[in-house]
Amino acid sequence: MTLLPTTSIFHKSYPNQLGWRQLELAPRSEGRNSISPLVRKPLLSLIHISDTHICDAQSPARVEYLDRYADPHHPASSFLGTLVGTYRAQEILTTQVLESMVQSANMIDQAPLTGAFIDAVIITGDVTDNAQINELNWASTLLAGGILTPDSGALSEWEGAGGSYYSPFFWNPHGTPQGAKEDFPRYLYGYPTIPELLHAVRAPFIATGLTHEYLLVHGNHDALLQGTVAPDVLLRKIATSDTKIFQLSDEEALQALQKVTEVGPARYPEPLTAEMRKVAPDSERDFLEELTWQKKFALPNQEESSNPVRYWRKDYEHLTILALDTVNPFGGWQGSIDKAQFTWLKEQVTSNPNRYIAISSHHPVHTIINGFTTEPEARILRDEIKNFLISQPNVIAWICGHNHRNKVEYFGPSPESGFWQIETASLIDWPQQGRVIEIFLDKTDQIGIASTPIEHQGIVAPNYAQLPLDDVTTLAGLSRLLSLNDWQRREGPFIVEHNEGRELDRYGIVWLPNRLKI
Repeated sequence: MTLLPTTSIFHKSYPNQLGWRQLELAPRSEGRNSISPLVRKPLLSLIHISDTHICDAQSPARVEYLDRYADPHHPASSFLGTLVGTYRAQEILTTQVLESMVQSANMIDQAPLTGAFIDAVIITGDVTDNAQINELNWASTLLAGGILTPDSGALSEWEGAGGSYYSPFFWNPHGTPQGAKEDFPRYLYGYPTIPELLHAVRAPFIATGLTHEYLLVHGNHDALLQGTVAPDVLLRKIATSDTKIFQLSDEEALQALQKVTEVGPARYPEPLTAEMRKVAPDSERDFLEELTWQKKFALPNQEESSNPVRYWRKDYEHLTILALDTVNPFGGWQGSIDKAQFTWLKEQVTSNPNRYIAISSHHPVHTIINGFTTEPEARILRDEIKNFLISQPNVIAWICGHNHRNKVEYFGPSPESGFWQIETASLIDWPQQGRVIEIFLDKTDQIGIASTPIEHQGIVAPNYAQLPLDDVTTLAGLSRLLSLNDWQRREGPFIVEHNEGRELDRYGIVWLPNRLKI
């Protein structure tokens, strides 16, 4: 691997007595914006974004009340040993973060190493958080441009966690009501008080819209309730209803967590002990229908919106992107594909032996392990897909997300047989980055795949008391800061620094021999 100069623009302060860390600006590197003498022929230049998780954090369909059992101070966390991932303090700010990343992407006309113009922005799934119609509409407006009001239900007040329903398990940015116990995020973990924030996050703003072509890949959160459970009639009724569950008994909640699995079948609770609150019903919170995704986003090579498949092909001069739909529609958050899609994949790869192939999907290849199905035909899993692709010399890359981390890894027995997999971090968890991916031939005819991180335009303000809450980039900067301080990720196997990856997972060049002699 060859390293590119660093592009990190923040450094973290030492944690205070409650573990809270501040972010401070660090000098930008200026060394990466010149064309490298290594490059002979650019093949593809992409801006890669993943896991935007555009979130209706007020929806009755969400299950924030399960997340607290992974809090470090909760007794259940010691034996759960995992993240639950159904609540984040920064999930109220996802639209502002994507808008700030769109602004960053629009500032990049040319790739930093090759100097080639950007071919497209590719977003590898989990565009929405809970597969709801309104979330998809918000995402579409953010990408296309227009006036966006990221609010649902009653437009006069915040109806989600941390608002008029007060619970110590959620971050309540407006402060503690008189006579109530201070919430754990502020009392134990140093989270700030920011009056008026829950009004500001719902305020309308003008979305810039991407100036580049954009390509979307389907993710599990774009089809399943909280990325895990297949919607049914009952869940649709809950999503659009006028009641929201805020709490279950510990016994029932822990039983429910045992039914939420990476491999289907997966099921969320039909509660007997729920503490409910009235909210304004909203039909736009309904889950996406089978064809909603295609009707909202035109997929390459699919002119008919009635086409039920969500996998596609996109050709460039010497390289083809084949995007897979790895979502298991029967439940579970890990991936698989059906036989028809695998047949299509093999036909596309083998019928184009003189074109380089980059695979794209939401799930990385090693997480395609979810074989659950209610149909007679078995689903296709990791090893069968990987072994086929390794056998094809024209397959050189796999571009994906899902794990919310930066990771670059080679799959294959030799440089002549295999591919590089590039996972990019999410926009909801730290470090909230995208990256530029450049594929090129160098002057010795090697294939180079270069990565350069992209920061969104979020501004980290030093003083919470003086935040300009009417500024989208300030709100996005607050989200970045909250994600750094996630109290479930301050130590142990899920520490936020693991999402950053190693130095070579973030930026650098990986190499392959020129197998096709272009």
